[in-house]
Amino acid sequence: MKQWKLCLCLVWAYSGAASAQAPLPVAATAADADVAMALDRKLPSLTFSDMGLSDALADIGRQAGVKITVDEASIELLPWGAQTRLSKMTVSDASLREVLTQIFEQIGLTYDVRDGGVFVFATDPLKRMNRRATWDDLQLLQRCRETPFTPENFEQFKLQYRISSKVDAANMLEHQLTKSGRGTIAEMLEVATASLGWVWFPNGDHLVIRTAQAQINNRLARRISARYTNQPLARVLLDLSEKAETQFILEPGMMLKLPPNIVQNYSLLLHSTSIKQALELICAETGLKYEVEREVVRIGLSDALQEGGKPAAVRASPYVGKIVVPSADGSYTLEFLVRAEELPADILESRDLMIEELIQKMRRELSPATPMSSPDAPDP
Repeated sequence: MKQWKLCLCLVWAYSGAASAQAPLPVAATAADADVAMALDRKLPSLTFSDMGLSDALADIGRQAGVKITVDEASIELLPWGAQTRLSKMTVSDASLREVLTQIFEQIGLTYDVRDGGVFVFATDPLKRMNRRATWDDLQLLQRCRETPFTPENFEQFKLQYRISSKVDAANMLEHQLTKSGRGTIAEMLEVATASLGWVWFPNGDHLVIRTAQAQINNRLARRISARYTNQPLARVLLDLSEKAETQFILEPGMMLKLPPNIVQNYSLLLHSTSIKQALELICAETGLKYEVEREVVRIGLSDALQEGGKPAAVRASPYVGKIVVPSADGSYTLEFLVRAEELPADILESRDLMIEELIQKMRRELSPATPMSSPDAPDP
């Protein structure tokens, strides 16, 4: 007889029938096929008490003979981030698939089989919030993932439409839901909103519905720190695309119309800069332009370049230091300004650490009691 109890951070206690099992992941290799079979094998009796989520999952994986890896960015979306803990968990007569399903349904995570192991990551609704979730957010998301869709069940959920007032968004969604087949509230919303070019996510006690284009703008508002030194421009754009979790479409042949030194040796230093600001800076310096579309960001040549104009002059990397060399007799000194690209990576890293320490010190002295936060970016 199956018996288990799960409590996450002393917030919930679980007992009762198991939820619907997660679909069998597609096995791309022989190793992945072995993992898929291991997911359905019964685990030995397990008991955890006050253990970090990542450590607990790694231990469960060892018991099952499967490597479980947690995406660090995804776990940071949980209310307590990497400090999220399993305060109590007891498992008996259950498969690895059942255990993972029970844990992840409560905290907005999911998993698939890849590279000979199990990879854990945030569900799309959790990622769309673009901020750290609250426990209320997660409880609402869990309800969506567990509640079968019926018109009566759906009426129990409060919705906020961030859609143009020019359309009857509620009626459009209701009509699309009737054509989306069967499933849970979460599954049906995913299909219906995607058909309309919208997305959804939990927000406290209600669900937010907004356009996919507004969602991309929200992702572009994420702040990042990065250094690109003499990198191919295409690689810089690809990395920004990954950080924004949004596909960037590059106009065919556009790199051939830019100066080779821009295309092959582009440098950019970002410190707590939004991805949108990074794109605007790149466009200002290279003569490119970008446009946010329904599901992608499209990058191409600006109108000026298409008409035969010249791209802006390439900005050299900034000066980050000065070397002072006195003459042998002390009668004069030579001073050399040093650019970022002229210093080795370890020296630049030490410089960044010193700057960060000074910034934190200034923050403590200027506003010791003021919490720093990064609110969700507003829709355009």
